[in-house]
Amino acid sequence: MEGIAAARVSEQVAKAIGLRDNQIVRGVIEDRGGLLKLVLNNRELDWDDSKRFKIGDRIDFRVESSIYGRSLKPVLGNQLNIASTSIPVPSELGASPRLLSLLYRPNQPSMVNQLFRQETITQFVNQLGAANAKQQASQLLTSMQRITPDVVRNGLLSSGLFGEYLLMQQGAARPDMKQFLRNLLKATLPNQTRAIAELSRAIDEIESYQIEGLQAQQSREVSYHFVLPFFDAHPVAVHIEREANYEGEEEADWVINLHTETDSMGELWLKTTLKASAEIEMILWADRPGAVAIARSASSDLVQQLRGFGLELSKLTLLDARRPTIDPTLSGPGQVVDVRT
Repeated sequence: MEGIAAARVSEQVAKAIGLRDNQIVRGVIEDRGGLLKLVLNNRELDWDDSKRFKIGDRIDFRVESSIYGRSLKPVLGNQLNIASTSIPVPSELGASPRLLSLLYRPNQPSMVNQLFRQETITQFVNQLGAANAKQQASQLLTSMQRITPDVVRNGLLSSGLFGEYLLMQQGAARPDMKQFLRNLLKATLPNQTRAIAELSRAIDEIESYQIEGLQAQQSREVSYHFVLPFFDAHPVAVHIEREANYEGEEEADWVINLHTETDSMGELWLKTTLKASAEIEMILWADRPGAVAIARSASSDLVQQLRGFGLELSKLTLLDARRPTIDPTLSGPGQVVDVRT
């Protein structure tokens, strides 16, 4: 595999495709007018090494910048999805299969959220009988009735996203969700295949979000996915994100997405946008009849609580529907959106 050249791209093309330094992207070899082309986000790229592959082959690239411009350097792992070659590739040349599997982990319901539902985590702890499992679980669970900013902060630090970093920096043990799941996995008997699968999927989920967070950090962005577990309520899935900040430009907005389920209001999705002016915009989706009316009746209390933190709710949208989802593959450059009603 030595000698495979990088694909050169202009800054204009890189911007149109949305490439960022150190980002890992996947291209496909396709036949365009009798010529093999590398296609990335529906953009055709001329690549001399396309002839080494066959139609349909998928190649992973790492985006790199140098004095010569932007380039896509092939990521050569031990198990690439390239059927046209059977030559073994040393792991030091690129990402490991484990890393690639986490990078391209398909979208699926959160297993961490499912495991930390009160009835599920209690069953797991009692069934596996792991040493100190109940004590560790109680350190991770908190009360929805007494939630504070410090509780949310501690939940983020204990989410498993920073476990290795905190261990290296502080050396002191603190509650860590990923380590807790690993301890449960160690206590699982070989014949408990379903438990092993569910715990493994939950650990993979956390580690994939760790990688996503590092990728965002390298691009001067923020992306934290984590779950806040409660002993008196269903877990809350949280995603905190922010685009890159650059000198001379307006400070980027912070966006906080929440998803949970309640006994009285059903499933809830909340998107909160925090602007540099300390103004907040919120959109709530609720799919159970009557949930929007409950939320609207509590909106005045919400305004007062936010003002206590120096924040002003400038816009509140309440929608009686499930939050819509968009396939990421349909939102890239060149895609068409049908806006007819």
